Amino acid sequence: MLIKCAFLDMLVILSLLFAILYLWMKWKHTYWQRRGVPTLPAHWFFGHFKDAILLRKSAGEVLSKLHQQTMNKDAVGIYILHKPFLLLKNPELIKQIMIRDFNVFPNHHFRATTNSDTMSKWTLFTITNPEWKYLRMKMSPVFTIGKLKSLFLLIQESGENMRNYLRDQIEEKIVPITVTDIFYKYTTNVVSSVAFGIRTNCFNTPPPEFYENSRKAVLLDYLRTIQIFFLFFLPNIGKYLRGAMLGNYTDYFRKVFWDSMDNRSITKTKRGDLIDSLLQLKSEKPDNSNIQYDGDVLFAQAAIFFVAGRETSIATMTCALFELAKQPDMQKRLREEILKEIQDANGLTYETIHNMKYLHQVINETLRLYPPAPILDRTPVSDYTSKLQFSGTKITIEKETPVYVALRGIQTDPAYWQDPMRFDPERFSDKKKNEIVSCTFLPFGEGPRNCIGMRLGILQTAVGLIAVLRDYEIALNPSWKIPIDQRSLFSMPPAGFLLNFKKI
Repeated sequence: MLIKCAFLDMLVILSLLFAILYLWMKWKHTYWQRRGVPTLPAHWFFGHFKDAILLRKSAGEVLSKLHQQTMNKDAVGIYILHKPFLLLKNPELIKQIMIRDFNVFPNHHFRATTNSDTMSKWTLFTITNPEWKYLRMKMSPVFTIGKLKSLFLLIQESGENMRNYLRDQIEEKIVPITVTDIFYKYTTNVVSSVAFGIRTNCFNTPPPEFYENSRKAVLLDYLRTIQIFFLFFLPNIGKYLRGAMLGNYTDYFRKVFWDSMDNRSITKTKRGDLIDSLLQLKSEKPDNSNIQYDGDVLFAQAAIFFVAGRETSIATMTCALFELAKQPDMQKRLREEILKEIQDANGLTYETIHNMKYLHQVINETLRLYPPAPILDRTPVSDYTSKLQFSGTKITIEKETPVYVALRGIQTDPAYWQDPMRFDPERFSDKKKNEIVSCTFLPFGEGPRNCIGMRLGILQTAVGLIAVLRDYEIALNPSWKIPIDQRSLFSMPPAGFLLNFKKI
């Protein structure tokens, strides 16, 4: 009898706690309604992110669908669990927040830092203002055109390694190639030389230790995916979860980085890579930014290039080849341009790539349809009353309330793009590119906090595509229908993605 009564008491308590949680969550989900901001019906617990939290769909796809479901709105209020977010849709509103009022919105909501990974807080992506301003100023000279021309030689060397490997794998017949693996090796070659100051050839058999550890460092199992989700969307919870940007291999890459830095300090050699620039930064006198340019501050810059510089280029190259495989005429036109420019210049040079206009149109159209980082995020450092109206009214965005832009949503919005789901590089031709509405094409962000490595990323992508298309015809492999993993947090190709290669 006592056990039965205790069970009933426990059941009543649990029911009461559930009722309190339910009512509290329902009240939290009236936040935007109380401020006159349009929203959509939400799950009482998961908010608008049920499919993303349960790993049924990517976060980028979920936000894109929310963008599409509210076509006539300038902005829409959404919820991730209990937390309110504002999804920006109007290009003028995006411009106002990202550029004109950047002083109020200088920081990302994403922190990437857990209590066990303090290195990540120093990357240019995650660091907050005013420290960000000083670090950005110090890092900008790394990505000038002059520096890119020096880095081009290192990237081109990696491209030649990939050509040689493919030449050994492919004869006259059609061969299915796991392009994700090929591009991982190519981009890791680039990262090792540009960011870590060491030359590796990941196409060797067996692959070097740097490559093996680089794959393991970013391997996304279920637990890691959950950690990254919370760090990106609910960082105040995510910081208590164990994890690190480079996983269990942080110490390995820290040692590689500092061994390279120390060796460069002793030999005094110059290669024009990231190591040279970071060495110069280390040697400068302290400024008033409260940043000591040593230790993990320097290592963090190599680490973020390692993570972001590889994954984004791999996704773009894979998706570009996928679309060109569906459009043989486009592929033929691009190949003809590549071969002509190389022949006219007696080889591949930085200037040659700059002259390949159709190649850059293809890359831009790929970035439009398949933005590798599908979300832009900002948070206000103070309460912000919009100068523009949100769907007919002005509202105040409270301090630290995250605002998002769904890139695939805005970049395929029929209000700004004709036949938006069609792959059409002509949108970015000299004749038509001026028709693109400002702040509707944002693959590298917008405003002062756009991607500092944009030109380097495009150069790496261009060299990789050239290395493939100058020698091979690409066709679809019937085993694969889409080039993006639908459950990945970001826009990434699925493991094992195949395309058919045929030597020209």
